[in-house]
Amino acid sequence: MAQGLVKPGPSQTVASVRWDRAARVASTECSLLLTGETGTGKGYLARWIHDHSPRSGRPFVAVNCGAIPADVVDSHLFGHELGAFTDASRAHEGLVRAAEGGTLFLDEVGDLPALVQRRLLRLLEEREVQPVGAAAPQRVDVRVIAATGCSLPDRVTEGRFRMDLFYRLNVIHFELLPLRARRRDVPRLLDVCSRELAELHGRSPLRLLPETVERLERHEWPGNVRELRTVLERLYALCPDDTVTPDDLRAWGQFRLQVAPQRDRGSDRLRRLETVAMREALADSGGNVSRAATTLGVHRSTLHRWLARERLTA
Repeated sequence: MAQGLVKPGPSQTVASVRWDRAARVASTECSLLLTGETGTGKGYLARWIHDHSPRSGRPFVAVNCGAIPADVVDSHLFGHELGAFTDASRAHEGLVRAAEGGTLFLDEVGDLPALVQRRLLRLLEEREVQPVGAAAPQRVDVRVIAATGCSLPDRVTEGRFRMDLFYRLNVIHFELLPLRARRRDVPRLLDVCSRELAELHGRSPLRLLPETVERLERHEWPGNVRELRTVLERLYALCPDDTVTPDDLRAWGQFRLQVAPQRDRGSDRLRRLETVAMREALADSGGNVSRAATTLGVHRSTLHRWLARERLTA
């Protein structure tokens, strides 16, 4: 593992990550699956693990699988030979081979079409790729880190994602919690983000009044840390004074408070009990969803829905 292990600043990612665990994983060759909502820091965590791994001196290639048109994603990832198809006016090595010796980060991996899922499985199992139009496969040496904001178990159940690929990717799993699930981190994140932005913009850090911080703590943060940083950046650019009031949030930060409706405490207690029961059933069954569902007396698809709701994996 790279020397001088440095934990990231809290503005980049989430406090819920076990950094001692991330450090141990960084020194291995295991495939990783990072799950969590947009803006929770999946890309940052992937980069951090690469930078603290034996592959740190080699390429880190990030791919947004959902942003590549389905008809070109195959050649985009695995490459193609000259003349392999009508528009192939020159050979293309592909992003997998571009990451040779390093790390391939596949963001939104759940959006990959079926053909590419099969080829990705071959990469993970055989450590080889066959560019479109090539006569023979080629050996590659890459570590794969995948990320998704969707429930891959649900997609497996729906037939939209290969079960064998899911298990190959899910060797080590990190779940990154949304900001609304860790509101006590908000003041610290505000402080760190503010200092970073002050340095970037060459001015003093913003001074957030206690009532301003309280208002920000109550917000739902659907965009998570990325949204929080964006609000602060607007304030640095537009707020005429370093002291920020709740009125400044609305006037200059374009901030509109979103608060979740209060839920019945009894339903919260029931949900916690269901979660405990799910964890125990999965542990007793060795992660076998069908056996766990039988133990709980529910249908397998029902258990998958519960797992997705609680963002748990088998």
